[in-house]
Amino acid sequence: MGFRRVVLLAAVLALSAHALAVLPQRAPARAATAAAPAEMAGLAPAPAPVPHAVRPGHWSVVVDGWYIELDGVAGVHSAAPDTAATVPSLLSPYDRLIGKYAEEAGLDWRLVAAVIYEESHFEPDSVSDAGAVGLMQVRPIAAREVGELNFQEPEANIRAGVHYLQRLEREYESAGDRHRQALMLAAYNMGIAHVQDAQALARRFGYDPLRWDGAMDVMVSLLEEPQVYANLPNGFARGRSVVDYVDRVLRRYAAYRRDLPALPPGHPLQTADAAR
Repeated sequence: MGFRRVVLLAAVLALSAHALAVLPQRAPARAATAAAPAEMAGLAPAPAPVPHAVRPGHWSVVVDGWYIELDGVAGVHSAAPDTAATVPSLLSPYDRLIGKYAEEAGLDWRLVAAVIYEESHFEPDSVSDAGAVGLMQVRPIAAREVGELNFQEPEANIRAGVHYLQRLEREYESAGDRHRQALMLAAYNMGIAHVQDAQALARRFGYDPLRWDGAMDVMVSLLEEPQVYANLPNGFARGRSVVDYVDRVLRRYAAYRRDLPALPPGHPLQTADAAR
């Protein structure tokens, strides 16, 4: 991220949202350019930015004399799963457990299954470098938060992961469906604290902190920019990979919703229907 003048990005983050003039409403971004008032850098006054046409996929803002230009921050979303392929009626040996705990938590079992596929590909012995374990890659801090002390075994791991997803859904309950799901998935992947940092950025830049597309996906991507995360309470996060993770899970969930029943295998109502 390059700057036209020596810039303290902390000053940008401290600006009030009402002073913001957003050029296009939506746009991902990667590199930033800013022209600071001359007195801040001890230099002769710089000429005002020359107006230019906004390119597709280009996001820029002008705040209190600062010109900030960003390109491609949100990164390239992954390709969708092949929607022509048929999803098998039985995803894994754990479908009944997924359905049981998802129903208790008021979640769609197909969303939970999409998370499990992304986290472990249904491999119960998966362990990450960060210490996350099991089907849902549950971390000890998340397990403690939902009262699960032993969460390595498949059923306990699913129960802990689902309860944590339920807790995240409540955290963002005022957001619309897709936006709520995206926010809870981002928090599941990188932690609530980093999402809170991204929401603080959204408020400063005049974006809706409960909207994912065109708002929080851009702010989350900024969390891996040194000039940004250095001034945030929770520091660095792999923002672009989180945006990609959310995109993959939601695309797979859409495929599961298309090809799988709303009731999981073994559900009493589904069993009764099949017996008729």
